[in-house]
Amino acid sequence: MPAILHHPLGLAGLYLLVTAPPLLPGPWTTQHVVLAGLHLGVCAMCLRQARRGEDPGWASSWVALILIPLFYAEIALLNQSFGAGYHDALVLSWEASLFGSPATELAGRYPFPLLSEVLHLGYFSYYPTVYIPPLLLFLAQRREAFETTVMTLLVTASVCFVFFVYFPVQGPRYFGPPASIPDGPIRALTLGILEKGSSRGAAFPSSHMAITVCQAMAQLRYQRPIGILVTLISVGVGVGAVYGGFHYAIDMLAGTVVGLVVGGMMLTWRRRSYDPPETV
Repeated sequence: MPAILHHPLGLAGLYLLVTAPPLLPGPWTTQHVVLAGLHLGVCAMCLRQARRGEDPGWASSWVALILIPLFYAEIALLNQSFGAGYHDALVLSWEASLFGSPATELAGRYPFPLLSEVLHLGYFSYYPTVYIPPLLLFLAQRREAFETTVMTLLVTASVCFVFFVYFPVQGPRYFGPPASIPDGPIRALTLGILEKGSSRGAAFPSSHMAITVCQAMAQLRYQRPIGILVTLISVGVGVGAVYGGFHYAIDMLAGTVVGLVVGGMMLTWRRRSYDPPETV
């Protein structure tokens, strides 16, 4: 098991193992059989590769990083296998307790086109933030920094995805856009990406926020200027998601906590595995 935990594909396999139970009850439609076969097949391959105890190498880390959006894509099918529905009412009660009212009212209070476009750009910036910092480390041949970044992202995403599978929350996007929110090209681009690539039930905790926060933590250690930039982007992701009506505010708060806790634990664990730690 320890060897698996040090291998990015081993961590990917463990995530797939944890999220396999919803596939077992069926219904055994063609789509479900294909999904179950792919899910369990990739799980077996990842665990087998990790158990060999070989050096994971650059390729394994890239494969693990590429698997993250593929894991995300199956969530909407997994989280309804038990027929539990969604937990938006409960999450909204937490939102009301903390903030007094749904934070998605923010757009109605400040319906300014320029502000809307800037905040949507902040939210959209999440996508390149996932892959560009690891790519820079890869190009610089900083292997320990690259592997630690990938594994931190993978574990953080996996924690969020387990929530999505067993505690699905739709988020406000499925109940209509915020009142008076301005339209614009960046909002249209963001909506287009979400329509094609989002998974229903993947709102709480926000994986966008969690991944951006843990990415910022990793890069503040390995590439400080990039880390500062990602930290600023994380603010844009958090505010932009609420303003655009994509998440409840409590989704972003929970995502921040997951990113800080999981990111901190992973970076500490990996630092202890390398003596001395790599710094800039």
